[in-house]
Amino acid sequence: MKKRSYILAAAALAAAVMLAGCESNNQDKNQDNEQNAAADNAAGSSEEALNFKVTDYVKLGDYKGLEVTYPAVLEVADEDVQQYIQDELEGNTEYKEVKDRAAEVGDVVNIDYTGTINGEEFEGGTDTGYDLELGSGEFLEEFESSLVGKKTGETAVFKLTFPEEYDENVAGKEAEFTVKVNSVSESSVPEYNDEYVQSISECKTVKEYEESVREQLETDAKDESEMEARENALRLAVENATLDGYPQQLYDFFYEDTETGYKNYAEFMGMEYEEFLGSYVTEEEIADLASEQTNEYLVTQAILEKEGKEISDSDYKKLAEEMAKENDYDTLEEYENDYGAVYVRTQLIREKAIDILYESAKLQELSYDEYYADEYADELDSSDGEELELDLSDERDEGELDLSELGEELELN
Repeated sequence: MKKRSYILAAAALAAAVMLAGCESNNQDKNQDNEQNAAADNAAGSSEEALNFKVTDYVKLGDYKGLEVTYPAVLEVADEDVQQYIQDELEGNTEYKEVKDRAAEVGDVVNIDYTGTINGEEFEGGTDTGYDLELGSGEFLEEFESSLVGKKTGETAVFKLTFPEEYDENVAGKEAEFTVKVNSVSESSVPEYNDEYVQSISECKTVKEYEESVREQLETDAKDESEMEARENALRLAVENATLDGYPQQLYDFFYEDTETGYKNYAEFMGMEYEEFLGSYVTEEEIADLASEQTNEYLVTQAILEKEGKEISDSDYKKLAEEMAKENDYDTLEEYENDYGAVYVRTQLIREKAIDILYESAKLQELSYDEYYADEYADELDSSDGEELELDLSDERDEGELDLSELGEELELN
């Protein structure tokens, strides 16, 4: 279980559907995802990855009547609605390059910077073409304020001292930075009114829009609660099963599918995949995820076989078309082109097996705080209620310091 405010998390996902009955008019329905289908082909899209005898690898344990806990549906507060709206406004902010004035707080500056300590460059202290919003707190305050008043083409040279709580390689040390301003862009946040609402949705008024936002967040909260119960049921079924190895092609499929997803995300973030690996995920973690997905699939396939509810080709077409529609695709062909037929089939098998587990489970609702009590306890143990110290050692390869994190303060709420 991972503690999170799933209401606010839903608002932050750019790929999420905007609103039921109040859907965005200017948002692309689907993003090109051809690499997913390519990974499908590489791992054996002609059903080879799924061509094995599941009983060679799985002996099921108890999987019906499992005692499953889940969190109560979190109530949507007025501030959740307003936070969603604010996130949408920020997401629709436009930036226009300006050349006739100096940078101000709120502007985005594109910069090249080099940092030195005792005349020597240090890891993470140099970057090029970085977009920084002045006043955002993304970098240290002294860093950002030193760029206020600079024009395009100008270079700022300044010193700052790193706080004591930062990475031991720079904590308390004085650094000198040379920063060239490549461009200055001013932001234009849309005015929140009926006209704005009509431009991003099918809603006509602010009131109608806010009602739709609340309804969607409430739906998201209910779905999240149920999803926790469903996933917990599957987790218990996997724990109760005895697994003996796995088909290599199946594992390879899940590994390449997971890897492709991260490559797409790295591209979305404007990062090289190798840099992304060093900053956000490791190859070992990808392997662990692939193993987890492989084991889950083996168990779900075994459940369907035991229940006599395997998915035939005719079942596949019907169910896959429904899944494509749920994911806002016009045709199954488009859905398969983006994700691959093997991926679609594995998801159908997974969901059908979870239906069996969920319908027979003995469900126990816990309060949100009680359900995530262990998560809260872990955070309190690590911080004793104080401000959390930033750990930058994993931000870049070989402990490279990432300046983009130096302005953040993590506090327990």
